[in-house]
Amino acid sequence: MRERTGTRTMPCRFFIHIHIVLLVLFLSLSVSAQEPATVSYQLDLQNLKNHRITVKAEIPATLFTGEQPVVALPVWTPGSYKVRDYSRFLTEVTSDNPDVQVIKQSKNRWLLKGLKPGQDARLEYTVYGHELTVRTNYFTPDLSLLVGAATFLAPAPLRSEELPQARYRVTLENPQVAVSTALEKVGPQTYQAQDYDQLLDSPMVMGELTVHPFTAGGKPHSLVQAGDSRYWDTEKSLKDTLALVETQQNFWGSIPYERYIFQNLITDARGGLEHRNSTVVMTSRFATKDREDYLGWLSLLSHEFFHTWNVKRLRPAALGPFDYENEVYTRSLWIAEGITSYYDDLLVRRAGLSTRKEYLKALSKQLNRLLSTPGRQSTTLTDASFDAWIRLYQPTDDTHNSNISYYNKGAVVAWLLDTEIRRRTNGRKTLDDLMRLAYDQFQKDGFQENEFRKLASEVAGSDLQSFFRATLDSTESLPIESALEYWNLEWETKKDQPELQLGVELDEQDGRFLVSKVFSGTPAAEAGIAPGDEFIAFDGLRLQKGKALDFVEKMDRGTYPVVLSRLGKIVETNITPSAPLHQDKELKFGSKTEEAKQRWDTWLGDEKESEA
Repeated sequence: MRERTGTRTMPCRFFIHIHIVLLVLFLSLSVSAQEPATVSYQLDLQNLKNHRITVKAEIPATLFTGEQPVVALPVWTPGSYKVRDYSRFLTEVTSDNPDVQVIKQSKNRWLLKGLKPGQDARLEYTVYGHELTVRTNYFTPDLSLLVGAATFLAPAPLRSEELPQARYRVTLENPQVAVSTALEKVGPQTYQAQDYDQLLDSPMVMGELTVHPFTAGGKPHSLVQAGDSRYWDTEKSLKDTLALVETQQNFWGSIPYERYIFQNLITDARGGLEHRNSTVVMTSRFATKDREDYLGWLSLLSHEFFHTWNVKRLRPAALGPFDYENEVYTRSLWIAEGITSYYDDLLVRRAGLSTRKEYLKALSKQLNRLLSTPGRQSTTLTDASFDAWIRLYQPTDDTHNSNISYYNKGAVVAWLLDTEIRRRTNGRKTLDDLMRLAYDQFQKDGFQENEFRKLASEVAGSDLQSFFRATLDSTESLPIESALEYWNLEWETKKDQPELQLGVELDEQDGRFLVSKVFSGTPAAEAGIAPGDEFIAFDGLRLQKGKALDFVEKMDRGTYPVVLSRLGKIVETNITPSAPLHQDKELKFGSKTEEAKQRWDTWLGDEKESEA
């Protein structure tokens, strides 16, 4: 018999239980450690009548990674390449933490002096919003647009790849209005983003809203009407939006979102801005009653929705991850915006929402705009893209002479590229194929300019380097005539255009005619007429309200005296009207050969015309 001692032997089963408890505790702690922190924003909407909201932000201590806790506000918003300095709309940034001072360090950064390590930051500030655009805040009781980049302070630096993992939760206090946003709703008037990028990419529309749901491609969509919709044909616009969505889904062959919202602000303003799962567009309240205006709305909707693939996922590498505090440069906006501008009207046509003649009219407008812009001879398309931050969104009275729009020339070059790919492959491949292939290859990490060009050559089956050098990297004339020949299109000068011109544009203000633009290489430029001059008389004839310089085209060729006012002083000079540097033309279909018909069908879709 074994002798017992004062020590008891513990059953093996007990140790197993202990191990299980410890393992469960360890796993629970591990899960807890991996759970992302949550930044909370409470938005007080009581003062919308004065165009202000008050924001209370609570930021977990774990998100401050620098030596000192600093918060910042973005200076720009994706999709609109201009430093907008949103912090100019913020006032009274204070802290609810005891003994913490909020000290402004730079135009968009605040130091939280005295915040203790491990202490969550509690901030309060006021945001003013009364600028009615798709990229700025606009607050009123009836209609409000909240733009994330202009509203939400976060720990600096605001670079996507450096921001600690966190959720961002927004709660609306005292909401008197309905809300539309792509953010996930997680509670009463509470919405959540999985990261800061999603927070900034999900604008909130508030006010008197009507929501019209529909399904396309098996996914839920909604057309949200905000503003005065009394004159808007909702039934027609909803039906056409569905057709447009299905056409683009079929174009790309994939649907990268679970739901999508079209936020249609009927405000008599115009503009659009793309987001990953939504878009905000602005339009006239009477747009559905005018054919040209309505086609313009459909084109805008088409443009922003096309960005769901081209830009929000297929993008130049520079456009993500984002640096929200500094400009990001790319020479590829001709792809992001120009190619999108080519397809916006084209996919409206393929959806059966416009006629072939209406599409040619839209393409003619793009061509005429480019050919009448002197800046096409000064700035390349890739340089215009690179300089977007200082040129396109900040025009001067001479921008038309020194710059071009990468939207406009980009759309024309996209058409030429589509033509070139079709020509080189005998119609077997098109720009459609290039865009789908680029989406498949580059949607994850983005692309470099040379990678996109190389892929285009692969699709075309031959080297496109000389084509890109001529259309993107130089200011030489574009091969428009060659494209017209391929498509069997005629390019005719419009009738009843003036034979003489001065080369100025005038703004009529309270009966005064002020020079807004002078075009280089024209009689006005030669005569030294400048923007800002008041144009008073031509050949002794005072300019008439509503007619301005209409009588110039009736004059004989010769030199005439003009009277101006410059800085309050009368200035007299002479001017010699000449033939316009560019006369608008219009595209028309040539003879309907079997070859031409086949090309038109593959380009423009079904020949059946919708009612105009």
